[in-house]
Amino acid sequence: MPRDKHYKVWLDGKIVPPEDATLSVFTLTVLRGANVYEGLRAYWNAARQNLYVWKLDEHLNRLGHSMKVMRMQLPYSRDELRAAVVEWLRANEIDTGAFILGGPRPHDDKLERGLRMGVATWRRIADDVVPARVKAGANYQNNRLAAVEARENGFDDAILLTQAGKVAEATGAALMMVREGQLVVPPVTDGVLESITRRSVLELYAREYGRAPIERSIDRTELYVCDEILICGSAEEVTPVVAVDRLPVGDGQPGPITKRLQRLFFAAARGDDPAFAGSLTPVYTSEL
Repeated sequence: MPRDKHYKVWLDGKIVPPEDATLSVFTLTVLRGANVYEGLRAYWNAARQNLYVWKLDEHLNRLGHSMKVMRMQLPYSRDELRAAVVEWLRANEIDTGAFILGGPRPHDDKLERGLRMGVATWRRIADDVVPARVKAGANYQNNRLAAVEARENGFDDAILLTQAGKVAEATGAALMMVREGQLVVPPVTDGVLESITRRSVLELYAREYGRAPIERSIDRTELYVCDEILICGSAEEVTPVVAVDRLPVGDGQPGPITKRLQRLFFAAARGDDPAFAGSLTPVYTSEL
């Protein structure tokens, strides 16, 4: 499918052409950025000739939590939203990973080469200011400022710190490090979105290595001396980080634990890991 194709949109219970997917400029979404949303991935399994939406129910649960915190009311049930996602994918004849209200998002070489990141001067929003655990559009202005700064400084992306100076996350993904052979992650109370991909990667790590990851606050300087860093999320999937503030992470190449977690994640998301069959929503057939 061409990348410049204009994809149909699901709006207010109907599939409509993109030019008809309009909102009034007087809505609070436009005027105040009052919205919550989810970013979803769907993965094509060529052997089964089917598309699988990854962790759809968990994403819908988080959407509900975000709406509750923001005191918003949803006029559709979870079942209606679940059906809407499948309907949208079928209407657009998607056969590769996609975001609803978007289109295919092909992988690029960053999954292989890794990212070069910088620590932002902008600090992560605090829970008593604008809660980071809520996936609200307005929250991403914080991320955007850090991301623009990073790119102006020659980095691929930024790492945000909390007001206390501890590592929070990247501008659109959770961050993890490997230190002395152990996977270490910041707690969700350190300005972290309660990421579904993060939870999945932690589960894969525990199963593969027979030990739980360590959840604790991370100092900035630990990023300079750790063995590996990865970021993960619906958009970033599992992506290695090879440098922070122009210092190499480990030997400056994607590390073995990161690469193994990456392989395990894609196997699970594409339907090749039976343990995650319940995490997949098939689009074109219902064999699961």
